[in-house]
Amino acid sequence: MFYHLAILFSVIVVPIVTKLLKALGIGVVSYIGINQVMGQAAGYIESQLGGTTAMMQSMLGVAKVDIAINIYLAAITTRMVLSGMNKLTGRKKDFVLKA
Repeated sequence: MFYHLAILFSVIVVPIVTKLLKALGIGVVSYIGINQVMGQAAGYIESQLGGTTAMMQSMLGVAKVDIAINIYLAAITTRMVLSGMNKLTGRKKDFVLKA
């Protein structure tokens, strides 16, 4: 009886737990890393745009440059997340995202 439970545990439970912990670990590290990098990039861009004159800032506001920068950073984040998900599952890509 205990022999069969040990076989069940080693064949089924251990690989499932290992995959789960690996997926959670990669997800947490990816989230923290992407969040950190995107926060620094956004902060740098804001500091560079904040150093311009008031007239230039109002022109950039009318042109909605801030929204364009946010869209660009969101696209980069999405690309990183999709790339990480494909590496996590180990499957080949069915599609290719081209810039």
